Amino acid sequence: MRLTLCIVALIGTSACHGPSGPLSTQPPADSQFLAGAVSLYRASRNDNGLYRDRLRFDGAHDGPASVATTGMGLISLCIGSRMGLSTNATAQAKTTVRTMLGIGHARNAAGFYYHFLDMETGSRAGDSEYSSIDTAILMSGALFVASCLAGDAELDSLVVALWESIDWSQAIANPMTGAVYLEMLGDGSGKPGSVTLPFNEYMLVAWLATLADQAGTGQATDLWNRFYANADSLPTSSFAGHVVLTDRPGAFLSSFVIQVAYYLCHPFTTGERYRAFMRSAQRADRAWWQQSTAALDYEWGLGAGSGRTMAYHADAINNNPDHIVSPHIVAGFLPVDSNGMSDLRRHDAAMSRALRSIDGVNGNLLWRYSVSDPSWIAGEIQGIDYSSMMLGLVTHIVGSSFLEEHNDFEAWLARVR
Repeated sequence: MRLTLCIVALIGTSACHGPSGPLSTQPPADSQFLAGAVSLYRASRNDNGLYRDRLRFDGAHDGPASVATTGMGLISLCIGSRMGLSTNATAQAKTTVRTMLGIGHARNAAGFYYHFLDMETGSRAGDSEYSSIDTAILMSGALFVASCLAGDAELDSLVVALWESIDWSQAIANPMTGAVYLEMLGDGSGKPGSVTLPFNEYMLVAWLATLADQAGTGQATDLWNRFYANADSLPTSSFAGHVVLTDRPGAFLSSFVIQVAYYLCHPFTTGERYRAFMRSAQRADRAWWQQSTAALDYEWGLGAGSGRTMAYHADAINNNPDHIVSPHIVAGFLPVDSNGMSDLRRHDAAMSRALRSIDGVNGNLLWRYSVSDPSWIAGEIQGIDYSSMMLGLVTHIVGSSFLEEHNDFEAWLARVR
């Protein structure tokens, strides 16, 4: 479906405080892709405000709700409201946060949620674990939407209640090594042995734990100061002359990892050295495709999602055996590589295998396909992974001030508490 939208481009003001700037009609492809991303979350949502983990391209949607996708769904409400695609974003945001506060049976003693939930009851889905990062993405989405849809006292109160219901300090495993717990136990403590070391997306967990340490004397602040306060203290790897952040020198992370940190973690968004690492990650990603595959020059992006030979895979440099292109990653890098927009448009112009649609989703989607196997395209799309498309496009169109204001959770909490 071809769709051209008028998007509010605010110059020098908040992107979420009303249409105080000029209207800008974007090129059709840009509008379609951003509209498609927002609409994807709308189609994933149920009446209780939970968001399904994935949608199938054949329309036979199944599977559980995802706590992380629910967090990104909250952010999509903000974006949809300011694009004129939603007239009830605030009410929907309140419904979601109320639901999350009301499903105590899906939380451990410290307030962390199961990774996956039953779409109707909010109960644990399958053998899902209590997850620190998924809870952090949910909380980030709630804080983001409350900042963006400012002025509703009830929404503010609900989000503060959610914030205060989680003991973030329990996710800190060892400040001396930078270890953060991946999984949590029912009693609220971290699961022994289930830890991860810097650098990765768990930077967000460490940041929220640091914000919760108001006295500044706890383990979270200690960990942050040792590892994240200075980007150059983190481990790195190098590919084609591009130095990138990693959790293990010599190894490489999927590009979605640095994008999660960029879009949700304010010190990363605003830090000059962190932005330099973001640019380097983009260049390394593109260089790998040019050196290691037969892809066309606009076919790149090392992301996560459905795989050809496995149900789900996080592709990375030297770890993408099926040469799967992730266009959403190209969008996620737009704040540091605006030329990526022309690559996305070329997918549209060439009618590439990335170009997809789902009944009930307005606008076009760009999703994963294999360069090495022309017969393979993904059968489903994961909401958490497609957030790179939505956040990259809106930041490209509106400007980085959109992020810098609304992921400044510390400032928002100081205002409302």
